Amino acid sequence: PAARGCELPGDGARATVSNQIGEEQRGSLQRVRQRGEKKCPWRQAAKIENLKNFSKLDFRSKQGLINHGRPMPELKGLRQNTGQKITRSFQVEWYQRKDWLCGCATKNRLYCFPCLLFSSTDNVWTNAGFCDLKNLPRSLNKHERSTAHIQSQIALKTFGSSGTELALDEQRRLNISIHNAKVKENREILKDLINATCFLAKQELAFRGSAGSGSSSNRGNYVELLHAFAEKDEKLARHLETSAVFSGLSSKMQNDLIDAVGEVIRNDIKQEINAAPFVAVEVDETTDVTNRAQVCVVLHYVAKSEATCEVREAFLGFDDVGEGRRAPAIAEYVLRVLGKYKCVDKLVAQTYDGASVMVSDLDEVQAKIKEKVPEAMFTHCYAHNLNLVLSHSAKCIPECKTFFRTLEGLATFFNQAATRTHLLDDLVRRRLPRAAPTRWRSRSRLVQTVSVHQPDLRAAFRIMSENPDGWDNETLMMAAGYDLWLSKASTCFFIMAYEDIFNETDALYRVLQSTATDIRFCCAQIRSAMEVVERQRQEFDSFYFRFEQKCAALGLTDIVRSGRPIREERRILFYNILDNIAIQLKARFAHFGDLAFVGLVDCTKFYEMSQHFDDTRLQSLSKFARHFDFVRLKADLVGLYNSAKVRNECKSPRQLLSFLAQNDLMQTVPEATKLLQLVLTIPAMTASAERPGSAVKRLRTYSRNRTDQGQLPSLAIISMETERLLRLKEKREDFYNKVTDIFVRKDGRTDFIYK
Repeated sequence: PAARGCELPGDGARATVSNQIGEEQRGSLQRVRQRGEKKCPWRQAAKIENLKNFSKLDFRSKQGLINHGRPMPELKGLRQNTGQKITRSFQVEWYQRKDWLCGCATKNRLYCFPCLLFSSTDNVWTNAGFCDLKNLPRSLNKHERSTAHIQSQIALKTFGSSGTELALDEQRRLNISIHNAKVKENREILKDLINATCFLAKQELAFRGSAGSGSSSNRGNYVELLHAFAEKDEKLARHLETSAVFSGLSSKMQNDLIDAVGEVIRNDIKQEINAAPFVAVEVDETTDVTNRAQVCVVLHYVAKSEATCEVREAFLGFDDVGEGRRAPAIAEYVLRVLGKYKCVDKLVAQTYDGASVMVSDLDEVQAKIKEKVPEAMFTHCYAHNLNLVLSHSAKCIPECKTFFRTLEGLATFFNQAATRTHLLDDLVRRRLPRAAPTRWRSRSRLVQTVSVHQPDLRAAFRIMSENPDGWDNETLMMAAGYDLWLSKASTCFFIMAYEDIFNETDALYRVLQSTATDIRFCCAQIRSAMEVVERQRQEFDSFYFRFEQKCAALGLTDIVRSGRPIREERRILFYNILDNIAIQLKARFAHFGDLAFVGLVDCTKFYEMSQHFDDTRLQSLSKFARHFDFVRLKADLVGLYNSAKVRNECKSPRQLLSFLAQNDLMQTVPEATKLLQLVLTIPAMTASAERPGSAVKRLRTYSRNRTDQGQLPSLAIISMETERLLRLKEKREDFYNKVTDIFVRKDGRTDFIYK
């Protein structure tokens, strides 16, 4: 249509170029353009961004680019619409009218070729590109009359006509060569600095000493370590002695290197999390050496490596928990961290196994996170749930709370001084177990040890009292107090009551730790434990008979008091202890069946399930319905159940997932693979705080030993992610380049950037 025409200025007058040009003429121009592109393929590949970098090229590259000519693509997307009607569109003939006009097919914009190359003026013809077809003739005239355009045209037409440009180019090439040689040397030196940074952060050693002067005999671990390296490296030694611009010893450079290494580790974590289908968040609370509480976030997920799949934990960060930082702030912090790693939608579970300071707010924290992610089930490790049952039962009864605190103090008393420990070794021939806050099995062992060695412990205290010259006053006073406490019948009552309880709960703990995937069996054992507790309640008389016999044998006495008979008081206390444990067991394991789907990948039951598929377990997966194709999932599982090779070689979900990965079978059974990843992601098998080498355990150790210099978040992540750091360093050059690139971006350090 005639509306597609566009007026362009002619030689001294405005000429009209319309779409009425004959088809033969248009075809001729098109063929000319195509022949030019075949002759100069650079025209097709040229990008406006490359033209903008013209000033950075050497003389020969500039000459070659000019010889190739301007890019003249057909801009089919450059048009102007009025409603749904196309009123103006780009015409190839425009390139013939204006020898300086060029285009960009990617952006569908027009540019000025000489100005892109030579002009430093920022305008639409050199920056964003021109696209206003309605005002094109006026804009063309205006641009052609501009001083910047005329100067650029002169520069383009006369380029290379004098020897000055070639001489300047040779000098520039020489300067670039000298600069790049220095950059290479600096980057080699930087490798030593990176190695020193990684070593100190990994070993949790302070970087700087107390004395800051260079003449100090102790200049800090970082500086001293570099000088130790320099004893075997002449280049590093010369650099440390002579470098004025970049020495690498300043505090700021140390911090920037720490941040750069930490950022490389974070990027690796992000890459793994992006590939993981599910994540579970573990929120823990730790206290540093200054008694400042901090909440930390650890992610639990399944990562695919080259030949297998691994369950991994990644430390994401920590934040101070000040006064008033309760549930809303904690939930907001957790969601903010998850958002930073773009995994909120992947969240399937949340657990707070070690959070004691904020225990009263845990329900509100998990509820607020579930508002954002309804699928994020609130779960503790099964065994940890049992720890909580015993912990809360002791806290709810004042007499029990006092008993356990005194018992723990008894163990601490002997562990605090070598002389006390030696006496314990001589008489008892066994150390008293330390009690851990989240591990009630340690209290179980402590109760059993004191029960067995109660006479020996009292004998040790009497030896201290009878030989006062060999002990300090504090030891004598505490020994007298503990001896009196062990001589009471009430102490024996608590020891015997909890010894019977622990005999049952220890057995349940072992079941939950070793067979957690067999949900039905675990549920049966929990019910059995509840029945035992109820049966113990009905057997108070036989318990009290054994108690009186032991008191008589040990010569233990009761304090005579008026009022209710002591037997009845103890009956009520006995009932309260057992009732409280029964209530806690029911509450803590009420939703145990929600994880029935875990039984679908219980490898020990595959043959049984090959004979009869349990659809109720599949239905328990409905909460995660958006992640699964249930028809395909059932088919995948049945296929695995009926494979004799799978049944023989795989004894756990972890082994099964590794088997699928190693044999390239993950795409064969994709839904079953996804289910295995979900099951292994949910931290319900082993308490995070009790897993050897777990992220939570490492974080607690780090926080307890942290100094002021350890407050840099990147120091924490390097220390926590040591295995990841070592894995990254296996590809040495790649690791150095990644750290260097991040380090260089800080303050734009040109001494490390090649030209």
